[in-house]
Amino acid sequence: MIRTTAMPQRLFIALFLFLAAVVFSVAPIPLMFRSLGVVLCAYLSFAAAGMPAAYLTALLAPPLGLIRGDQEWLVMMPIILSGNLLAMLGLEFTWRMLALVVSPVLLVMPAVITWQLSQQALFEVTLPWDAQEPTWIALHLLVAAAGVLVALYLDRRRSRAT
Repeated sequence: MIRTTAMPQRLFIALFLFLAAVVFSVAPIPLMFRSLGVVLCAYLSFAAAGMPAAYLTALLAPPLGLIRGDQEWLVMMPIILSGNLLAMLGLEFTWRMLALVVSPVLLVMPAVITWQLSQQALFEVTLPWDAQEPTWIALHLLVAAAGVLVALYLDRRRSRAT
């Protein structure tokens, strides 16, 4: 388990990061950056407040983005939610150095599978990522790896402080 901050600070940080993820999911910015913002907030929630806050942020903030009524967000919601869930599960069950590889890979697996299947005639569908699939996958890998590195750094820093 990760070492988190003390209880009052942990609650306020988790609430702030959840609200920041909601703002990212509702903001009128490009779809890829909305998703990246939610992913970053989920990893920061894990680093600051632990797994319950990370699950809350990763799984409840994206559906709140539907308030905006954006059809592109609705179409990408299964990919975003499944990637976030897999990433948080990978982070929880492979915590420490192995999570640096497993969690980012699990985050992008639904996007990679969808990208590959949508190129076949049977599953042909046009998704709103505007032919930016490699960019989407690469940026999500980088943000997830950075989030795990921040969590590892904060965990080591807290272990030295105690």
